[in-house]
Amino acid sequence: MKLEYGTKSQEFDASGKESATKVTLVNADGAIVPILLPADKISLSNTELFELALEALYQENFPQRAEKEKFNQVEAQLQQNKEMAAKVEQATTENKENLDAASEILEIMIALSVYQNGGMPTFAYSKVANFIKPLVKGTRYSNGDIIAMPYPFETNAKWPKGTQTIFMFQMRANEGFTYKDQALSDMLQQGVLTVVMPRID
Repeated sequence: MKLEYGTKSQEFDASGKESATKVTLVNADGAIVPILLPADKISLSNTELFELALEALYQENFPQRAEKEKFNQVEAQLQQNKEMAAKVEQATTENKENLDAASEILEIMIALSVYQNGGMPTFAYSKVANFIKPLVKGTRYSNGDIIAMPYPFETNAKWPKGTQTIFMFQMRANEGFTYKDQALSDMLQQGVLTVVMPRID
Protein backbone atom coordinates (compact mmCIF):
# COMPACT_ATOMS: atom_id res chain seq x y z
CA MET A 1 0.00 0.00 0.00
CA LYS A 2 1.78 3.12 -1.24
CA LEU A 3 0.69 6.16 0.73
CA GLU A 4 0.76 9.74 -0.50
CA TYR A 5 0.18 13.11 1.11
CA GLY A 6 -3.49 14.05 1.17
CA THR A 7 -4.44 17.05 3.30
CA LYS A 8 -3.57 18.87 6.48
CA SER A 9 -5.78 20.63 9.01
CA GLN A 10 -5.56 22.21 12.43
CA GLU A 11 -7.39 20.33 15.19
CA PHE A 12 -8.87 22.09 18.25
CA ASP A 13 -9.84 20.82 21.70
CA ALA A 14 -13.17 21.52 23.51
CA SER A 15 -11.92 24.88 24.79
CA GLY A 16 -11.03 26.02 21.26
CA LYS A 17 -7.27 25.69 21.79
CA GLU A 18 -5.12 24.24 18.98
CA SER A 19 -4.46 20.61 19.94
CA ALA A 20 -2.89 18.91 16.92
CA THR A 21 -1.95 19.07 13.26
CA LYS A 22 -3.93 16.43 11.35
CA VAL A 23 -2.23 15.03 8.26
CA THR A 24 -4.24 12.71 6.05
CA LEU A 25 -2.38 10.10 4.05
CA VAL A 26 -4.18 8.51 1.08
CA ASN A 27 -3.59 5.89 -1.60
CA ALA A 28 -4.94 5.09 -5.07
CA ASP A 29 -7.39 2.50 -3.65
CA GLY A 30 -9.22 5.14 -1.60
CA ALA A 31 -7.63 4.41 1.78
CA ILE A 32 -7.50 7.35 4.20
CA VAL A 33 -5.03 7.27 7.14
CA PRO A 34 -5.25 10.22 9.57
CA ILE A 35 -2.07 11.02 11.56
CA LEU A 36 -2.00 13.50 14.45
CA LEU A 37 1.18 15.53 14.87
CA PRO A 38 1.98 18.31 17.38
CA ALA A 39 -0.08 21.47 16.83
CA ASP A 40 2.93 23.66 15.98
CA LYS A 41 3.78 21.52 12.92
CA ILE A 42 0.95 23.09 10.87
CA SER A 43 3.31 25.65 9.31
CA LEU A 44 5.66 23.02 7.86
CA SER A 45 5.68 22.25 4.14
CA ASN A 46 3.60 19.40 2.72
CA THR A 47 6.78 17.37 2.10
CA GLU A 48 7.95 17.80 5.71
CA LEU A 49 4.48 16.91 7.05
CA PHE A 50 4.37 13.81 4.82
CA GLU A 51 7.76 12.62 6.13
CA LEU A 52 6.76 13.25 9.78
CA ALA A 53 3.44 11.43 9.26
CA LEU A 54 5.17 8.41 7.72
CA GLU A 55 7.70 8.35 10.58
CA ALA A 56 4.87 8.50 13.17
CA LEU A 57 3.03 5.69 11.37
CA TYR A 58 6.18 3.63 11.22
CA GLN A 59 6.99 4.20 14.91
CA GLU A 60 3.46 3.27 15.94
CA ASN A 61 3.24 0.06 13.88
CA PHE A 62 6.85 -1.17 14.04
CA PRO A 63 8.29 0.17 17.32
CA GLN A 64 10.96 -2.53 17.81
CA ARG A 65 12.11 -2.35 14.22
CA ALA A 66 12.26 1.44 14.37
CA GLU A 67 14.27 1.34 17.61
CA LYS A 68 16.62 -1.23 16.11
CA GLU A 69 17.17 0.95 13.05
CA LYS A 70 17.89 3.96 15.25
CA PHE A 71 20.34 1.86 17.28
CA ASN A 72 21.99 0.68 14.06
CA GLN A 73 22.32 4.29 12.90
CA VAL A 74 23.95 5.29 16.20
CA GLU A 75 26.25 2.26 16.04
CA ALA A 76 27.22 3.11 12.44
CA GLN A 77 27.96 6.70 13.49
CA LEU A 78 30.08 5.51 16.41
CA GLN A 79 32.01 3.19 14.07
CA GLN A 80 32.53 6.05 11.62
CA ASN A 81 33.79 8.27 14.46
CA LYS A 82 36.12 5.48 15.61
CA GLU A 83 37.54 5.10 12.09
CA MET A 84 38.03 8.86 11.80
CA ALA A 85 39.82 8.93 15.18
CA ALA A 86 42.09 6.09 14.02
CA LYS A 87 42.94 8.01 10.82
CA VAL A 88 43.72 11.16 12.83
CA GLU A 89 45.91 9.14 15.22
CA GLN A 90 47.75 7.55 12.28
CA ALA A 91 48.30 10.96 10.67
CA THR A 92 49.54 12.32 14.01
CA THR A 93 51.97 9.39 14.35
CA GLU A 94 53.24 9.95 10.80
CA ASN A 95 53.66 13.68 11.47
CA LYS A 96 55.59 12.92 14.67
CA GLU A 97 57.85 10.49 12.78
CA ASN A 98 58.46 13.14 10.11
CA LEU A 99 59.25 15.76 12.77
CA ASP A 100 61.61 13.33 14.54
CA ALA A 101 63.40 12.61 11.26
CA ALA A 102 63.68 16.33 10.47
CA SER A 103 65.01 16.97 13.98
CA GLU A 104 67.67 14.27 13.55
CA ILE A 105 68.72 15.72 10.18
CA LEU A 106 68.95 19.18 11.75
CA GLU A 107 71.13 17.84 14.58
CA ILE A 108 73.47 16.19 12.05
CA MET A 109 73.75 19.42 10.07
CA ILE A 110 74.46 21.37 13.26
CA ALA A 111 77.13 18.88 14.30
CA LEU A 112 78.77 19.10 10.86
CA SER A 113 78.73 22.90 11.11
CA VAL A 114 80.20 22.92 14.61
CA TYR A 115 82.95 20.41 13.90
CA GLN A 116 84.17 21.87 10.61
CA ASN A 117 87.86 22.77 10.42
CA GLY A 118 88.71 26.40 10.92
CA GLY A 119 85.35 27.23 12.51
CA MET A 120 82.15 28.57 10.99
CA PRO A 121 81.99 32.02 9.43
CA THR A 122 80.32 34.46 11.85
CA PHE A 123 77.17 34.94 9.71
CA ALA A 124 76.55 31.15 9.62
CA TYR A 125 77.48 30.71 13.29
CA SER A 126 74.76 33.06 14.56
CA LYS A 127 72.10 31.28 12.47
CA VAL A 128 73.18 27.84 13.69
CA ALA A 129 73.39 29.05 17.33
CA ASN A 130 69.76 30.21 17.16
CA PHE A 131 68.65 26.71 16.05
CA ILE A 132 70.48 24.81 18.78
CA LYS A 133 68.51 24.00 21.93
CA PRO A 134 69.48 25.67 25.23
CA LEU A 135 70.24 23.86 28.48
CA VAL A 136 67.20 22.04 29.83
CA LYS A 137 66.89 21.50 33.57
CA GLY A 138 66.91 17.81 34.54
CA THR A 139 68.44 16.69 31.23
CA ARG A 140 71.47 14.38 31.32
CA TYR A 141 74.15 15.37 28.81
CA SER A 142 76.96 13.26 27.37
CA ASN A 143 80.40 14.02 25.96
CA GLY A 144 80.08 15.93 22.68
CA ASP A 145 76.50 17.14 23.23
CA ILE A 146 75.94 20.65 21.90
CA ILE A 147 73.82 23.43 23.44
CA ALA A 148 73.50 27.18 22.86
CA MET A 149 73.24 29.84 25.57
CA PRO A 150 74.01 33.56 25.96
CA TYR A 151 77.75 34.18 26.53
CA PRO A 152 78.21 34.84 30.30
CA PHE A 153 81.46 36.89 30.38
CA GLU A 154 82.47 40.46 29.55
CA THR A 155 86.10 39.64 28.74
CA ASN A 156 86.06 39.62 24.93
CA ALA A 157 85.45 42.86 23.03
CA LYS A 158 84.75 40.93 19.82
CA TRP A 159 82.26 38.64 21.61
CA PRO A 160 80.02 40.67 23.97
CA LYS A 161 78.22 39.24 26.98
CA GLY A 162 74.74 37.92 26.03
CA THR A 163 75.73 36.87 22.48
CA GLN A 164 74.08 33.55 21.60
CA THR A 165 76.99 31.10 21.78
CA ILE A 166 77.50 27.42 21.04
CA PHE A 167 78.91 25.26 23.84
CA MET A 168 79.98 21.62 23.81
CA PHE A 169 80.07 19.19 26.73
CA GLN A 170 83.49 17.65 27.33
CA MET A 171 83.91 14.71 29.66
CA ARG A 172 84.95 11.08 29.56
CA ALA A 173 82.91 8.92 27.22
CA ASN A 174 81.34 6.92 30.08
CA GLU A 175 80.48 10.00 32.16
CA GLY A 176 77.42 12.20 32.03
CA PHE A 177 76.27 15.53 33.42
CA THR A 178 72.77 16.33 34.69
CA TYR A 179 71.90 20.01 34.42
CA LYS A 180 70.32 21.27 37.67
CA ASP A 181 70.19 25.00 36.96
CA GLN A 182 73.91 25.53 37.62
CA ALA A 183 75.41 28.82 36.45
CA LEU A 184 76.85 28.59 32.93
CA SER A 185 80.00 30.42 34.06
CA ASP A 186 80.58 27.79 36.79
CA MET A 187 80.16 24.96 34.27
CA LEU A 188 82.76 26.61 32.01
CA GLN A 189 85.21 27.16 34.88
CA GLN A 190 84.80 23.51 36.00
CA GLY A 191 85.59 22.37 32.47
CA VAL A 192 82.25 20.64 31.92
CA LEU A 193 81.61 22.86 28.90
CA THR A 194 83.86 24.34 26.27
CA VAL A 195 83.08 27.30 24.00
CA VAL A 196 82.74 26.67 20.28
CA MET A 197 83.67 29.99 18.66
CA PRO A 198 83.20 31.03 15.05
CA ARG A 199 85.94 32.00 12.65
CA ILE A 200 86.34 35.69 13.48
CA ASP A 201 88.05 37.43 10.54
